[in-house]
Amino acid sequence: MIRRRTEVEAQPKEAIRGGSGRAVQREYVRPGEMPGVGFVSVLTLEPGAVIGEHLHPSNEELYLLIEGAGVGVLDGEAFDVGPGDAWLCKAGHTHGLRNGPSGPLTFVAVLSEPPK
Repeated sequence: MIRRRTEVEAQPKEAIRGGSGRAVQREYVRPGEMPGVGFVSVLTLEPGAVIGEHLHPSNEELYLLIEGAGVGVLDGEAFDVGPGDAWLCKAGHTHGLRNGPSGPLTFVAVLSEPPK
């Protein structure tokens, strides 16, 4: 499977997971296309946008920052993040992401499928 950026629809998102601001999401792998993977997306948060801290009750999600800088949140603990930084939200835990005011923040999100 080859999926080129020009073939992946840019989907505008508002206030992701109870956060604020706008983002654009490109979903490269959709549910059912890869065993064990719920999705693989590239998201770009506009300056000041926030993905609200949210629970992953039965699945896990990895964030890998590609461009920009912001503040990651894992189980209520905030930490600075920049290009190349990654963090994993395990099942039963919470995470979120806040972009700063200076420019866009782009990251890859990989969501696992919940166990059956």
